[in-house]
Amino acid sequence: MKKAFAFIIMVAVSTVTASAQLVVFDFANLAQSITNYAAMTEQIAKQAAQIENQVQQIRQFETQLKRMGDMATVRSLIGFPEFRADLSLPTQVRKWAEGLARVDGRGLFGDSRGGIFPEVQVQFPDFDGVPIARDPQIFKQSHDIIVTVDEFKAVQSDVYTRREDLKRAIANTSEALQAATTEAEEQKLEAVLNAQYGQLSAVDAEVVLSAAQVQVKAAEATAMSNAQSDAETEARRQLAQQEVKKLSTAFKPRYECLLQYVTERSLSP
Repeated sequence: MKKAFAFIIMVAVSTVTASAQLVVFDFANLAQSITNYAAMTEQIAKQAAQIENQVQQIRQFETQLKRMGDMATVRSLIGFPEFRADLSLPTQVRKWAEGLARVDGRGLFGDSRGGIFPEVQVQFPDFDGVPIARDPQIFKQSHDIIVTVDEFKAVQSDVYTRREDLKRAIANTSEALQAATTEAEEQKLEAVLNAQYGQLSAVDAEVVLSAAQVQVKAAEATAMSNAQSDAETEARRQLAQQEVKKLSTAFKPRYECLLQYVTERSLSP
């Protein structure tokens, strides 16, 4: 193309010289304009190729979306209603502050854990048979652990029920996936199935979390009981030392030699 433009310029120069006219041309600007036009034409051609590629990609996306179908129909898929229902259920795991509000020590009285342990009665008799009320503050640590254990049992029972529902939904979704007739239905069912397995793992994690709370509570109670025992031992030792010091100060023993009470007598021959 550039050679053709150069030829045109040469012809134009020859024509102007032969006719000997007075018209003046700026050949340098004309040559630069022709070069710029050629570069612009090449750039437009590249842009046209890029646009064509983008159009092809859009057509491929449209074809893929048609194959997938309407994603709004996921709600009617087998297993999805059960999955949505499980997501809406509240967790049974309670925070420590919620459990502490119910810990007063009195809840331990009369609790035998289904007849496994002897009951701690509210009162106990003295030597004369007069009933004496127990101090509930002494039993707050044990009551706290019992409350946490009861919460773990509630979580465990709830999780077992939810696991059975999710397992049935997973089985139904798996059967529907095997019977799927279109790629769109297959992809949607796979998405629901993966979500169900993920929710099943999350439900199992609730039991682990609740069991960990029981262990932490037990460790906390043991640590505090040991600290209280050490404190009482320290107090008794200090008080004993003080009493010994008082006794040694008030009563000072006086030692005498017994020889001063001995008298001598001469023995007769």
